[in-house]
Amino acid sequence: MHLKKIVKSKVFIVFITVFSVGFILAQTISYPEFKKINSFNIQSFDNGVFKASANVGIYNPNWFSINGKEIQFKLFYKEHLIAIGSANESITFQRKSLSGLPVEMDFYPDSMKNDLRDILLMDSILVNIDLTGKFTFLGIRSHKVMPTMLKTDNLVTALVTKSLDGEGLKTKSVKLVKASIKETTFNVAFDFKNTVNLPLELKNMQYEIFADEAKQNSVANWDFEINKEIAFNATEQIEGEVVVDNLSSALSGFKKILKGKLDYYLVGYALIALQGREIKIPVKQHFLVEPLTQKITILKDYE
Repeated sequence: MHLKKIVKSKVFIVFITVFSVGFILAQTISYPEFKKINSFNIQSFDNGVFKASANVGIYNPNWFSINGKEIQFKLFYKEHLIAIGSANESITFQRKSLSGLPVEMDFYPDSMKNDLRDILLMDSILVNIDLTGKFTFLGIRSHKVMPTMLKTDNLVTALVTKSLDGEGLKTKSVKLVKASIKETTFNVAFDFKNTVNLPLELKNMQYEIFADEAKQNSVANWDFEINKEIAFNATEQIEGEVVVDNLSSALSGFKKILKGKLDYYLVGYALIALQGREIKIPVKQHFLVEPLTQKITILKDYE
């Protein structure tokens, strides 16, 4: 009996010691600090939500490395929830180091619509990051709200690009001007509508035309200087003639020539300036040409 009491006492002491050490360690761990967004890329836009991937800079101020998993964060601007993100993989934060944490993010631009005009004019905005996760081998879940300045470059680019994409910049027409054995001349026209609630300068437009779906064989290119200010809700028509090399087109689409149809893929951008920022608005269009009938069909699909 006496021996059992001694064993139980030792087990209890060991348990208390381990618990105390674990508790002390937990209290001495400094929380990882959000520092910056290293990259921000929009993957898709659906039902008013941006699906984005980002790389977030997290600093570990501790003198030892710690592990993190099940990391999630919420992004607030003026008490409005504007984004939710999560990291799908565990990560080791090296001691006294800044680590890049890849996260998937849902961003809600409607939450910022009342402040969008001001945000477009600022270099940085003050946001609060609500970060949660399990850290170290103890699996301690903790969370912290951290205020930080967020540069608006990527944010503004994404918002403006999506605002102008589709409705803002669309192909109006593709017309055949003249054709010979060597080359074909097309007139391509676009409508550029300023859907951003600020005047902007449309500086220029550039694009290439490819005769293959892989976009490897360039058969024409176009570069047009515009430098014109466009008011909110105003529309500017951009058009010009582009010459296609028929020989290059034939080499990449010989089978299609036998069928009497040629596919062309237009890829490029319109360059705008908004309060000193230059932003490229992508443009892409797939169109079909029937040389014998000279019929041109603008297709909705691109890939």
